[in-house]
Amino acid sequence: MINAVTLLEYSQELRHRYLAKLSELPWEEVIKDRGASFPSLRDIYLHCLVCVDGIVNNILQGNSSFPRINYDDYDSIEKIQEYVKQVESKATENLKKITREGLSRKIERKQRDGSTTIAIVEDYLIHLFQEETHHRGELIALLWQMDISPPHMGWNQYINK
Repeated sequence: MINAVTLLEYSQELRHRYLAKLSELPWEEVIKDRGASFPSLRDIYLHCLVCVDGIVNNILQGNSSFPRINYDDYDSIEKIQEYVKQVESKATENLKKITREGLSRKIERKQRDGSTTIAIVEDYLIHLFQEETHHRGELIALLWQMDISPPHMGWNQYINK
């Protein structure tokens, strides 16, 4: 049975493919403002990592605050790669701890506006998968606009590899 953790493993595989593709590009192309949800390819990519860090490494661990980073601090592919290792190593360990029963655990989170939301762990993970899928679509479109083939791998390719 497929669950949200498996979907996040797929996202991680794709995240690595997209980082490899970004590392092939001239840095100026990676940081160029392209008028998307976040200005550059780098910023979209880093936003996805902040979401992984925020949800898996913070919210699901009882810390309701999202990490804040300055995207401009990541001024090389190597710095992004280091951030990926840092976030993913923690996330992998945290995801390994989630049991089938744990997917139903309720989490109460105070929002910035003072309101409170309640959602189960699996809903947070599905939200994270959807968030990253949404932004990966942006990366795909922007790469196409640059005449670059995205390094995408479909779900069926992933589960049959």
